[in-house]
Amino acid sequence: MKSTVKHIPFLYLFTLLAGTLFFIPAIFVNRFITAPALWVQAGISIGIAGYVLLTKERIPLPPKTFIFLMMIWTIYHLWQSRGNVENRITIITLTSAFFLSYAIWSRLKDKKLLFLFFSFLALALSLWGLGQFARLFPSYNGSFAVTGPFDNPAGISASLALLLPFLLYGCLQKKYREIAIIVVCLIVTVIILSQARAAVLATVVIFLLFFIRLLRERNIKPLPVHYTAISVSCLLLLAGLFFMKKDSADGRLLIWQCSAQLISRKPVCGYGGNGFTANYMNEQASYFTKHPDSKYLMLADNVRHPFNEFLKWMVNYGLAGLFLTLILVIIPLSVSWKNNSPEQFFIRLSLLSIGICALFSYPFNYPFVRLMTVMLLAFALAANPQSITIPNGYLSKGVALLFSLGLLSATAYQTFYERAWHKIAHKSLRGETRQMLPLYKSLYMHLRYKDLFLYNYAAELNVVERYKGSLQIARECDSLWADYDLQMLMADNCLQLQQYSDSEKHLKKAAAMCPVKFMPLYQLTELYLETGRKEEARVLAQKILDKNVKVPSPVINSIKSKMRSLLNELDSLDDSPQLNHSGLKI
Repeated sequence: MKSTVKHIPFLYLFTLLAGTLFFIPAIFVNRFITAPALWVQAGISIGIAGYVLLTKERIPLPPKTFIFLMMIWTIYHLWQSRGNVENRITIITLTSAFFLSYAIWSRLKDKKLLFLFFSFLALALSLWGLGQFARLFPSYNGSFAVTGPFDNPAGISASLALLLPFLLYGCLQKKYREIAIIVVCLIVTVIILSQARAAVLATVVIFLLFFIRLLRERNIKPLPVHYTAISVSCLLLLAGLFFMKKDSADGRLLIWQCSAQLISRKPVCGYGGNGFTANYMNEQASYFTKHPDSKYLMLADNVRHPFNEFLKWMVNYGLAGLFLTLILVIIPLSVSWKNNSPEQFFIRLSLLSIGICALFSYPFNYPFVRLMTVMLLAFALAANPQSITIPNGYLSKGVALLFSLGLLSATAYQTFYERAWHKIAHKSLRGETRQMLPLYKSLYMHLRYKDLFLYNYAAELNVVERYKGSLQIARECDSLWADYDLQMLMADNCLQLQQYSDSEKHLKKAAAMCPVKFMPLYQLTELYLETGRKEEARVLAQKILDKNVKVPSPVINSIKSKMRSLLNELDSLDDSPQLNHSGLKI
């Protein structure tokens, strides 16, 4: 019985993390984010209740100063969420996960067993990726073969990079060394196959630091020439990764430049929890309006993330939010640094790998990476044994149970409405849009904070020709999400309502957001013809014919063909004889 109770924390953490990775049922609109996030919320609420009920000892807490900073961080980010229920629940869940992880780590006797569970997760994830590459399992992205249980290679590569250090820890254990080396090779192979450059860079840095520590433990001190060689190799690797997908890298430079402009306008507090998605594409449109001949013209596309978590944090929460976050990261790392145990070293390595991926990708989009980051920071802070404790009496049990019940209720609320949205969205796709509109209206009160729901609702209203209602919902969405497709939808609504000036405005904005697109210019030409502005239509038609094509397609060929015919028709009208007021040919 004692053995079973002893292993409950390990089984709980393994189940929590495994579900966050692999629980992706196709019952939500966004199965890769929504399902794991709900699993985390339910798991943390159950974990808190289970901990206070099963533990008779005093509950360990972080130092008072850290708790104070954590509360400031939580309150600040809750305030910045500005009505977004999902963001607020996520913040509360991550804060709760930190305190729970801290308490669990403080009571764990055998840290190696937890690291072994991490290794099992890495093995399962790498085998999934290899199976996808061998076409034994389906990929969830049409452009990439290796995605694992994610919609993008960024998810599997970042997850494997953060789990890799725990396999390197296994390489130091004689009992598991051979198996650990095999799994390390599998992980590295899958990271390379995923073509995720940020994870490749993180992997190289992890290996370098691992081997440097290994040499020091064997009293082999690297010479300055070795460090020089390592530095030069890293610079060459960075250059190689940049030129491996140069267009992609150049595109990120554009995104970072526009993000910096946003930050410069609201540097202290930022734009709020949805600040980046609500403002970035407007900034990109403004950039191309001012620089119509920019070298980035052919690289721009719809953007929902700046490919740098720190930039996104500054846009959303300002320097104040970033400073608070970095303080909460630096304190656990400094505490862990004083503890020279192998376990703490590999925890720091894992956090470093997440930080490197965060510089060039979007790992925190995925609940597994968010949860692992919070847990590892808690484990690092718990390396200091001088923590405060509180009695686990009736008061603490009551508060914990009420909190768990509240979080579990919020999770059930989200699950119900997200599931309902998935059902009606799929029925709409099957042609039942008109019948689903009353259900969309009922869901609107509960999901109006979600930009994708608002866009979906507006699009369905447009399908059944309820253009006024569609435009109203689309404008609500526009305040949360600046997007090319949304501008095109609003342009069509305005056109159908004969609001020609507004339709022109949205088409011009869509064209500026993504200059590589042909459809906004084509529809703008049609608008000019419909409103009798033939000269402007002529200029635009010539612009479309001269426009470079990024990805050839039948649609673009058709547009160019129509513009060629239009120019010929307009030219023939100009060349035809005109009659003066007396009826004589001129």
